[in-house]
Formats: sequence, C-alpha cells, structure tokens
Amino acid sequence: RNLSKMFSADHVYLAVFLLAPLGLSLAPERRLVCYFTNWSPDRPGEYSLQIRDIPVDLCTHVTYNFVAVDSQTFEIKPTNPNFDITQEGFKKFSELKESNPDLKLSVAVGGWAHGGHAFHSMVSSLDARETFITSAIQFLKRYSFDGIEIVWLWPGNPERGGTASDKDNFYLLVDEMKRTFQKAGHGSWEVAIQVTLDPSLIAQGYHQRRLCQAADFVHVVGYDLRGSWSGFTDVHSALDNRPHDKDKLKEFTVKGGVRHWMNNGCPASKIVLGVPLFGRTYTLADRGSHGLAARSSGPGSPGPYTRVAGYRGYFEICQEQKQANWTIEWDPKGMCPYAYLGDQ
Repeated sequence: RNLSKMFSADHVYLAVFLLAPLGLSLAPERRLVCYFTNWSPDRPGEYSLQIRDIPVDLCTHVTYNFVAVDSQTFEIKPTNPNFDITQEGFKKFSELKESNPDLKLSVAVGGWAHGGHAFHSMVSSLDARETFITSAIQFLKRYSFDGIEIVWLWPGNPERGGTASDKDNFYLLVDEMKRTFQKAGHGSWEVAIQVTLDPSLIAQGYHQRRLCQAADFVHVVGYDLRGSWSGFTDVHSALDNRPHDKDKLKEFTVKGGVRHWMNNGCPASKIVLGVPLFGRTYTLADRGSHGLAARSSGPGSPGPYTRVAGYRGYFEICQEQKQANWTIEWDPKGMCPYAYLGDQ
C-alpha cells in the first residue's frame, strides 16, 4: 500500500505556499490552507470529524468542501443539505472566526463527485455565469466567508462532460468573478482555482498565464498522480522523477508539474501546492513483487471507514500500522513512504 507524505489526519489536507520552484523560502504571507469535508461528520465513533475539531490554530485558511453548481438554475446549492443546512454546517463553520478573527474561510465548489456537466453548462453563457457569480456573492455575504475556490475536475475533458469551449469559458468565469467581486466592494474576497499537474489535461482546459493573472491563488493538485488505474504500484505524490517514470509519466511529478505552471506564466507567489493526507492502494498481482512499479491486479481493499477501494485515509493507515506487521519502505526520489503486507 503506497502512502503519501503526511502531516496530519485525513480530515484536513494542507497546502504549502511556494515562493520559488519547490524552494523553502519564507513567503511574505504564510498560507497554510486546510480543508473540511462535509461528509467527515458522518463517520462513526472517534473517526467522526466535526467543525469544532478543525485544528484552526494550525491553519491560516480553512475551506469548506463542497457546494455544487445547480445544473438547472446555475446557482450554488448544498451537497449535503442535512449537514450543511439542517445541522447548520455553514453557520457553524462561519463561527470559527469568532474565536479566531484572523482566520480566512472559503467555500469550494465542485469536486470529483460533482462531475463536469454542470460547470460546462454554466460557463457556456454569459447569463449563466452572471447568475452563478451573483449566487456566490449572496452565499459569501450570508455566511461571512472570505473567498471561493473553483474545483472543476476537469475543464475541456470530454470524459468529464467537457468540450474545447471550456478552456476559454473557464477563464472568463474566473476573470468575471474577480472583477464582479471588486465592483461589488469585495475586492478582498479571494478567488482560487484548483488545477491539475497533468500536461494533457492542462492543454485541454487551462489558459495558464491568463488564469494566473485573473485568480488570486492557484491550488495545484500534488497528489493522485498515480493510482490503481495505472496498472502498477507507485506512490501518488512523487516529488521527482524515478527510473520507472517513462514516456508520459516522465515529469508528471510534483516538481515537474509546478515547474510546468511556472514556465507557462504562473508566478510562484500565486502557487499553492496541495499535499495529500491519504494513501492510494493496490492489490498485488504477485505477492513476491511488492516494490515500486510492481504489477497490480486492481485497487487495494476498501478501508473500514472510508469504504473506497484503492484509498486509505490517514487515520485508517495509522490504525492498520498498529494492528499488523506492515513492511515500510522509502522512495528516495519521490520522497514518499510506502508499505506492503500480503497482497496489499
């Protein structure tokens, strides 16, 4: 089972602000962005994470995952109404600032389960974009949030409901949203976008230089670069190239991906690197072959709480490490640990 480099529990993931290409320079403004997922409270027992459990003392920014784009009205809508509205998730989240006045709160729109169809329809017309932006302003005002993050995975990708027009229209959405915030007297509200490191997906859906000019921050996804879909075992957030990284996978690393954005007009001062606090898992085709790039027969077995094949939350990894005799190894180039036991 491959584990990413982890710093905290699965319930929040961290984003590290960069000044130079993967350098360790101190930023003028420290940014440590944590994410709260609105399905975490539904986990049983001690693995339920409530809003009150968010370690706000560790974070400069906290983002609420997720809200959605209504495919009919193009307005923002909740993804978990029972928690978001009935249990006052939005309201309780906004109250985090009462005891932490310097904390910045944002809401993320989209996510993997959201799909791309609603985004594609919304950005395809000026009227629909205006409706969405007006809805976002109303939401941010109502709950006293400080910004929004657009998590469209992925514009222009036909497998996710996209077309070639998404590339221009996504830029228009981001640019119009920021300009509208400013005209409405909310220039301090941040517009962030979550983007891929995959060069083929970038070519399909992102005007890199223009997006980096329009958005306040660009959150690059430094994880899920490999997984059970690859057909072989690997860490999923490798820092640099390894000997088995060939063809399209060469430079498809954290270092290569960040450089790609910077070399195409994105200032380092706007790049925020997403760091995973979870592992991607595999079932080995041969128990005796368990290193990196070993052949796999599919995803690893589901975790007892996250219940998704090919995935383990950090808290599940910690629990299993205590209960079973996993062998832990280190990827010196990828700068990530991984572990194996039996056919996992």
